[in-house]
Amino acid sequence: MEIECSKCHCKFESSKEDVDLCPDCLRTEFSVQARELDATEREELMAEYKASLKRQSARAEMMGSMYASGQAFSVAGKLRFALGFVIFIICGFLFLISDKNSGVTFLAELDIESQRMFSMILCVVSAVLVAFSSVRFRGVVMAVALVILGMGWFLPNMLQAAIKEKERLEAEAAAKAQMEAPVEDRKESTDRNGPILTEEDLQVFYTLRTPSHRISHYAVFIDNQDSRARSLVREALNRLLEAEYTRAYTRANGALYVATNVPKVRRNISNLLTRFGTVTYAEPEKGVYEVRFDADRANLVSQYSSEVLTSPMNNSYVTANLSELRCLDSMRVRMSARSLAASNVNVLRGEIRDTLVDVLQEPWATDPDTYAALIDALVTYSKPKDAQTIKLCYDYFEARRVLKRDVSPDVTHYLIREIPDAMVNPIIDFWCENPITWGEMLNQLGYRVQAPLLERLSSTKNIRLITAILKYLQDRGTSEALPAVEPFLEYPDSIIRHSARATISDIKSRSH
Repeated sequence: MEIECSKCHCKFESSKEDVDLCPDCLRTEFSVQARELDATEREELMAEYKASLKRQSARAEMMGSMYASGQAFSVAGKLRFALGFVIFIICGFLFLISDKNSGVTFLAELDIESQRMFSMILCVVSAVLVAFSSVRFRGVVMAVALVILGMGWFLPNMLQAAIKEKERLEAEAAAKAQMEAPVEDRKESTDRNGPILTEEDLQVFYTLRTPSHRISHYAVFIDNQDSRARSLVREALNRLLEAEYTRAYTRANGALYVATNVPKVRRNISNLLTRFGTVTYAEPEKGVYEVRFDADRANLVSQYSSEVLTSPMNNSYVTANLSELRCLDSMRVRMSARSLAASNVNVLRGEIRDTLVDVLQEPWATDPDTYAALIDALVTYSKPKDAQTIKLCYDYFEARRVLKRDVSPDVTHYLIREIPDAMVNPIIDFWCENPITWGEMLNQLGYRVQAPLLERLSSTKNIRLITAILKYLQDRGTSEALPAVEPFLEYPDSIIRHSARATISDIKSRSH
């Protein structure tokens, strides 16, 4: 087919109809040299090529390692991801179904720190499995692992919020049902010693309450008290429950006492509350109680005059002080114990001892002065080899020793007399700190202290303690101490060498 060129107008033969340029014009048009790139454009193009080559190289290296190790054809990564995700789902499901009314209660009863520890252990395992489940999709699996860790941290908060919301809804439902009940039914419930306080009255308690195996909280409503009685009841409740603190809130015709951070799991304290009066309502699972106050049972007002309580010659002296020992006012208990210890009466000694043992079963750690007075009185009226007295006195001694507080000399002498072997190390500890004050106590233990003192002599570098031990051995040591003392004849300190020579000389003179 003959076609005319649109550029040079020459005719040429072509087999295609859409061609409008002859071969010479077409060759001329495509033979034009392209524009050269400047330095900036060249650098940008090279940077783009290098980045692309780097990505291709990294991908090739990764795929090569996967093919070499066989990971590209393995399902282990998928199994790890599935296992990690299942562990997380199980953890979330446990928190979801945890409820005091369901079969899974151990999470709901734990405090929030323990719940978070349980959650994080499972979620950390889950996150580790997910994070190392894939090499190709490393960014995705790492993001999923971080989400799992975050959910593990906040799951306990979600559970606590759900528990509080459920309690709030239950409280609203109970209050609504009570308001909708007929007036006659509500009056009848009150006559049956039902609850006086409403859920609204207890809101101050519910805001503090948290489920835990280590601490618990109690709400105790006691009616009809004056300001003095309220203060004594609050202090007595705080001591008897061993609470961190107890606050009183005015409610109805009495006071609501909220005891916070009581050690151990919540228990039924109805028997304890009978000391304040008659328990009219109790809901132990919630820690809520109501008590009709009885001033006589609480013994808040002494039935005896001060002349009877302080005069050992009075026929009612012992009876009056035994009554005082069982009252709720710790100051009256302390004064009675001191009076009995000072008088050391010969009548009803067995009854006094039994009463003191019963009173010491109560927690007195928060009132050290009363605790000490009761122990001193018990020592005064104890019998030889009295196992209960020995245990109570030793517990008191250990409690004071741990706190680094002074211990009554009468109690220490009693324990040295009754259980000398158990007192060796404690007395040596005290003596090492203050040899002058505890020298007499150490001497009462006799030969028992020599071996422990020799052990300390060989292990200590304290010059003051070495001098004190050598002085004791000089006065009371036996020939068995000589091998432990002889190395100190070469001690760098001249005073120690002199003390060692004097000690060896006196020990040998006693041995001959």
